[in-house]
Amino acid sequence: AGGTASELGRAARALGAMGLVKKEEAPLKSSDEAPDEPEDTPVVKTLKEIDDRYLAIEREYEKEVMALQLEYARKQQPFLEERRDLLAAGGPAPGTGTPALTGFWLQALKNHPAFQAKFEEWDEPVLEYLTDIGKDYLDESNTEKGFRLTFHFAENPYFTNATLEKEYATEEANPYNGEIECKAIKSSQIDWKAGKNITVARAPKAAKAGRGGRKQAAKKALEEEPRPSFFHEFFRDLAPGCVQEEFKIADDSDDDEDMMTQYLMNGDFETGTALRDHIIPFAVRWYTGEAVPEGFEGGPEDDDSEDDDDDDDDDLEDDDDDDEDSDEPPRGKGKGRGKGKSKSGATRAGGGAPGGKGKEECKQQ
Repeated sequence: AGGTASELGRAARALGAMGLVKKEEAPLKSSDEAPDEPEDTPVVKTLKEIDDRYLAIEREYEKEVMALQLEYARKQQPFLEERRDLLAAGGPAPGTGTPALTGFWLQALKNHPAFQAKFEEWDEPVLEYLTDIGKDYLDESNTEKGFRLTFHFAENPYFTNATLEKEYATEEANPYNGEIECKAIKSSQIDWKAGKNITVARAPKAAKAGRGGRKQAAKKALEEEPRPSFFHEFFRDLAPGCVQEEFKIADDSDDDEDMMTQYLMNGDFETGTALRDHIIPFAVRWYTGEAVPEGFEGGPEDDDSEDDDDDDDDDLEDDDDDDEDSDEPPRGKGKGRGKGKSKSGATRAGGGAPGGKGKEECKQQ
C-alpha cells in the first residue's frame, strides 16, 4: 500500500526528473547578461487589447455558468440526501455507518483509481463508520476559490469527531488556459480516543540505563511511532512555506521544499477533485465497480479475475521454470495508483517563508 515512504519516493523522483532538487550550484549570471524583454510592437499591443475585450465577455460567461452550477447543485442535493437516508435504513448497526450496505463508502473509494493505493489495513475498520461524504464551495459567489469535502461518521470507538472536513483553497493561475492552482489545503484535527490513534504504532521502548531505569521502563513500556495511514496523509495541512517533517529535503533548500510541497498539493488536489466530481455524485456506481475505467484492475470482482490471470500464467510457464510461491496480494487491492482528471496546475505557488523566517510546521494527525 502507498505509505509516506513511497509517497516521498515518488515525489523525490518526480522532482529529480524536473531538475528541482539541486545537485550543484550553477554560477550566477550577471544582470547585464540577462536579455531585456522586447517591447511589444504596435500590432501586438492592439491584438492584446482585443484579447482583453474578449476576456471581459468570457468573464461574464463564467459568472453565468457559476450561477447555473449552483442552481443545479441545489436541485441535485435532495437526491444525495435520499441516498444517505436509504443507506442508513435499519438504524445504527455495530461496526458500520451504512447498515443497508455495510462498508458502502469504503468500497466506493477503493474502486476509484485515485484512492486505490491510499488505505492501510488499519484504516479500513475506521472508514467502515462513514455514513456520508458531502461537498460544497468555499465561496458560492466564485466557485474557483475552492471547495470543501465533509466526511460524516457514525459514533465509533476511534475518535470523537462526527465530521472531518478538508478544504482546498484555489485560484485561477492563468486566464488564458483555464488553469486552476491549489494554494492551500486545510483539514480538521482528529480527536483520537485514548489508545485508538491508528496513525501511530506502539513499540517497546528501550529502558534507559542508570538509576530508576527499571521503574521508568515499567511506567512507559511502549512508545508511539508514526506509521502510514490514510488519516495521516489525507487529513493534513499543506501550503507553500509549511513543510511536514517527513518531507524535508536534506540540503534544507527553501525553494526545493516549496517545490516538494507544491508537488504534493497538486496530487492531493487531483484526489480531492476526483472525490468531488466522480465518487460523491455517483457513489453506487463506484461501489458496484460499474464506473471503474476499462482496463483498470479494481472493483469487487478482483478475486475472480485474479484466479483467471493465475490460470493464464500457469499455461504460459515452461516445465523447467523454477516453482516459486508468490505472496503478491490481489491486484486492485492497494497496488498502483490512477489519477482523477482535474484542472490542477503544476505551477509553483509562492516562494520561501517571508522575511527569511523559519518554515512553519504543518499540522499532522
